Amino acid sequence: MNAEFHRSRRQQFYGTMRDNEALILFAGSAPRKTADASYRFFANRNFYYMTGILQKESVLLAVKRDGDVEETLFVLPKDQKAERWQGRRLAADDASELSGIEAVKDQAQFELDLKAAINRGQIDTVWYDFDPFDVGRKDAPQNRHCETVRADYPAIAFKNAYLSISRARAIKTPDEIDTIREAMCITRDGIHAMMKAAKPGMYEYQLEAVFNKVLADAGVREPAFENIVSSGRNNFCIHYDEPMDMLNDGDLILVDVGARKNEYSNDISRAFPVNGTFGEEQKTVYSIALKINKELMAMLVPHEVTFADIEARCRKRVGEELTRAGYLAEGEDVKKYHWHGGTHHVGLDVHDVGTQPVPIEPGMVFTIDVGIYIEERNIGFRVEDDVVVTETGYEHLSAGIVREMDDIEAMMC
Repeated sequence: MNAEFHRSRRQQFYGTMRDNEALILFAGSAPRKTADASYRFFANRNFYYMTGILQKESVLLAVKRDGDVEETLFVLPKDQKAERWQGRRLAADDASELSGIEAVKDQAQFELDLKAAINRGQIDTVWYDFDPFDVGRKDAPQNRHCETVRADYPAIAFKNAYLSISRARAIKTPDEIDTIREAMCITRDGIHAMMKAAKPGMYEYQLEAVFNKVLADAGVREPAFENIVSSGRNNFCIHYDEPMDMLNDGDLILVDVGARKNEYSNDISRAFPVNGTFGEEQKTVYSIALKINKELMAMLVPHEVTFADIEARCRKRVGEELTRAGYLAEGEDVKKYHWHGGTHHVGLDVHDVGTQPVPIEPGMVFTIDVGIYIEERNIGFRVEDDVVVTETGYEHLSAGIVREMDDIEAMMC
């Protein structure tokens, strides 16, 4: 995304602000890992969406007065010694070019400028990004800063920018969708490479390494989320993150993976047999999941279908098909074998922000995910694809990743 994209996102939000209101957004910082080591920094997604800046401890301050907004970006100052150890910091000109914000100042100036504006009577309300996942977290920068301002200026009011930014992020622009398509090409190549490489006696972590190498060869340093590469009984842990076991002949492999390209993610799941050939019972259950996945896509009509409709249809059809196949008794709860939801937004986050009790709209990108887990038969997997809603229906973004059983077996032979 270029500076104009991020500028347009800010302007959209500024339209919701009144005079004498301020927006404060934080990039965040890298949490401590152990001793003198920290985890790798990952910028707050709403901050990045609004600014294009990925550098830690950066802050956006935007103040609206007389209908105009004065915006300032605060970043860590250039420091030769610190940069020698921790890497290059953005110069003011670089930060301005990335964000489209002309005023770029030393991060230490942020508190001084904010207090000066409040003391001059230019701010009576502050908008923060109160992420619901950060409720009760005293280390979250917006929570910590809000409490300080509340204590120093009891008359200041507070508003939450999270919902407004989330609604905007849920509708992707053509440039965002193009970026997701680019990431999908890498994801496709990685999954196909795993299918071709898999064989009995190999280990899960070796198969994961095949995917990671494809990403690295495409210039992607890390996946969109922790890879899930499991087999056999490990498929019954939905977020399996210790891929250490051997791939055994006769088992199914489940991969739930995605590439991140220019900060945008994919989330795709595929199941394939360790030995390259689906067993008869595996075929029966896989056919059910794939059939329902296709049915859910076919019901995607913009402005009419809701996420709740998709979820309800998924549960109903899985229950019907498993009952027809003899896995469920008549009236038995589908939750016995169907454990998780069938859809979520995808974008800057893998489980991206966006309100769901509304009809789907053009520009929304989300998953269609059908999971079936029959532990007593050692058959567990999900077929998960990404789609983008269009004006007339949808585009199947992951259509290029094989999922028909014949195509999978041909890929593996």
